[in-house]
Amino acid sequence: MDQFFQTLRKIQKKERNNGTLARVEDTFYQDIHKYLNNLKKSAGADPFSKEYNLIKDTQRVATEICERREHKITDAAVINIHRSYHLFTGKPKFDLVDTTPLNLTPEEEKFYFSLIDKLKEHRSNISLDKLTEDKSKDVPETNVKAPSDSVRVVSEVEKPKDDVLTHLEEISKAEIIKDEKVEPIEKQVQEAKNQQLKNQFSNPISKPKEKVPRADEDVYDLINQEEEFADLESIKTAKESELVTLLVFDNINSIIGVDEKIYGPFYPQDIVIMPKINANIFVKNKKGRIVKA
Repeated sequence: MDQFFQTLRKIQKKERNNGTLARVEDTFYQDIHKYLNNLKKSAGADPFSKEYNLIKDTQRVATEICERREHKITDAAVINIHRSYHLFTGKPKFDLVDTTPLNLTPEEEKFYFSLIDKLKEHRSNISLDKLTEDKSKDVPETNVKAPSDSVRVVSEVEKPKDDVLTHLEEISKAEIIKDEKVEPIEKQVQEAKNQQLKNQFSNPISKPKEKVPRADEDVYDLINQEEEFADLESIKTAKESELVTLLVFDNINSIIGVDEKIYGPFYPQDIVIMPKINANIFVKNKKGRIVKA
């Protein structure tokens, strides 16, 4: 196996087992890219070559090393800020303890101090002094200007007129009717009666024609026309007890009719006399047909 790949595996093992950064060269990341480029040139376009498999393994190991080192660097920056920047203990104070992680590459060192700067800025933004200063800036200055001569001062607020007041105002402005002719109340009543009699004779009320129901007409139509004199219960009973002749199409077990009588069992081509309500159920389910006697 290639010597550089063996070195990567050793660094991977140290990063897994230790909480601190493993020692690497300052050109560690440049060396990884250079090594991968050489492998790609050797592998060419052959996906089954030894170098092609080595490329995949190198990418996997190098990615794990990089991610583990990023976690350690980030944790170290956060811990150092927690130790150095005091919050909510009087006036904030920043005393950065020199605990920079060892074995940083130049790229990782730049990354570490950028995290420190961002965390310092964040803690400064949430300090009491910063929040008080920002709040005072948000309060707008109020300049009260004296009204100029061109401004009209309204001394009285105009209110909408009430409907009652408006109506009273209209009544007060109405003209008084003069020379009105007043007739006695008895004469006015007599004239109204005469007019009513005249209307009755000029428009005689025609007597409504009685409607003769058809044999198949629903009995409830008569109820709507003469509902003042209809006995609903007797009409309903008559409707339910009306008998019809039914031709049966299928085998059906015995049933109890609306008249509480037992009908059946039924067989095809049976002709049965039963209440119309029960016969309609046969017809609706296509089990029979009403025939005329």
